[in-house]
Amino acid sequence: MAFCFWFISLQAQNSVAVDSLLNALSVAKDSKSKIGLLLGLSVEILGSDQEKALNYAQQAYLLSRQTRSNSGEINSLIQKANCYFRMGEYPRAMEYAEISKTRAEELQMDEEIALSLNVIGRIYAELGGYENSSLQFFKSLTIFEKIHDQKGMSQSLGFIGSVYYFQKDYLKALKYLKKSIAMARVIGDRSLLNKPLNNIAIVYTDLKEYDSVLVFSNEALRINKQLNDKLNIGINYINIGNAQLKQLKYDEALVSFQKALELSKEVNNRFYFANCFVYLGQYFNETGKKSASIESFLTALKVAQENGYTEIINRASNELGALYLERKDTSSAFIYKIIENQSKDSLSQLRKEKTMANLELQYQSEKNDLEQKMARQKKESMMIIIILALLASLIITLLITFLIISRQRIKVKHNALEKQATEKELSFKNKELSINLMALMKKNEMLSDISGRLIEIEKEAVEEETKDAIIKISHELSIGADEKIWKEFSVRFQEVHSGFYEALLEKFPDLTQNELKLCAFLRLNMSTKDISELTGQTKLTLEKSRYRLRRKLGIAKSDVNLVTYLLQI
Repeated sequence: MAFCFWFISLQAQNSVAVDSLLNALSVAKDSKSKIGLLLGLSVEILGSDQEKALNYAQQAYLLSRQTRSNSGEINSLIQKANCYFRMGEYPRAMEYAEISKTRAEELQMDEEIALSLNVIGRIYAELGGYENSSLQFFKSLTIFEKIHDQKGMSQSLGFIGSVYYFQKDYLKALKYLKKSIAMARVIGDRSLLNKPLNNIAIVYTDLKEYDSVLVFSNEALRINKQLNDKLNIGINYINIGNAQLKQLKYDEALVSFQKALELSKEVNNRFYFANCFVYLGQYFNETGKKSASIESFLTALKVAQENGYTEIINRASNELGALYLERKDTSSAFIYKIIENQSKDSLSQLRKEKTMANLELQYQSEKNDLEQKMARQKKESMMIIIILALLASLIITLLITFLIISRQRIKVKHNALEKQATEKELSFKNKELSINLMALMKKNEMLSDISGRLIEIEKEAVEEETKDAIIKISHELSIGADEKIWKEFSVRFQEVHSGFYEALLEKFPDLTQNELKLCAFLRLNMSTKDISELTGQTKLTLEKSRYRLRRKLGIAKSDVNLVTYLLQI
């Protein structure tokens, strides 16, 4: 009665977990949530319905590809590999595990690389490739240690312990399994405890330390009940019942086997269903219930033959042969002996097939590794070529730029030198012009002085004819000096400042000859005093002339310097 109530509760809780995920999936809007829920459903039902679990993983994979979710795609591939592994389709499981590993390596996703390695390691272990299996698990352990993922470390340690168990190295198996449990306890993750606990119980079964089997199996059972893992609960009951049977606790063993049998029916696991009948047959045989023992072994044999469970066929036929031999039914005993021998041949063939499958997978894996290595080398070579081409292009560009800049600098320097030379030449000519102008000024002074003396002589002359002659000569000297000085100045000025008058008259055509002279004097940066001495005009007269000139040039009401303005023309 108590067992029935517990079982119904267990089934309800498991149903609630799946229903909860399905309800969440129906209302999920974003793709990331949908991918996570689909993968969660796949993991949840993997133990009971591998086909459905695979379908959910495939949906997650397609949605990940559609939405370009790298993480979702790789984790979907890993889950697909897990599904095919549980279905016994090892080549396909290996294919998806290798793809997920390659994609994870390309994207440098360490956790996903390690998870892929664990799937590959489990496949090798299942096929007897223990060396390759250990290699994968130790690689994943190293990665999990690097990223400080204690959960991953615990799983990898557990897998390594299992490989040592398969190799009959029980001490190392216990060492790594206990390390796995210790790390799981540190992080407080119960889901990591059940499998290593159960595997330790199996190791102690081989060591015939049945008290230890019961301790670890009962702890695993308690955790699996909390996790609602019906498949592993059934395995725990098989291990517990076997230990109880060895300790001659027959009543307790019977209860354990019956619970395991009921659970195997519920999860529809035909292998464990047949296995339960083998243990029930052993129980009935040891308790003297020979007929019940035969019935149990016959049931186990029938289910095993229907599903191709060679090991169970071997065990059941061996037990049946011995039981019929006890009954002196040699013909029946002989039949089951033949079945046993056939199963041994099948087991031998199965081992060969597993060995061949392992070798084939190893070959394919090495081939894939080589292809990936060559692809990476090709990619790296292309990258090197591209980088070299870019570097060459950059160097050429820099060289051309350097040459252009150098040429530009030389040109600028050359222009500067030309400008400097022109300015020096202009400065020299201006100085020369100023010197000539000063000479003219001196000459003008001298002529003025002569003219002044003639006027003095004219005042002292007696005859009118003499006076008129002196006045006429003085006037001609004055006019001739002015015209000659201006003509000589204009010629020299035009040589130094060619085009000045033309540009000035083009902009201001109303300028008079006197105003043009004043512009020329100012262009030479001559002071009012110098101009006065040269032209004989007073400073006041010159100031008025400068003001009239500013008005004609349109700068009368501005702060623009008149000399600066004329220098720019």
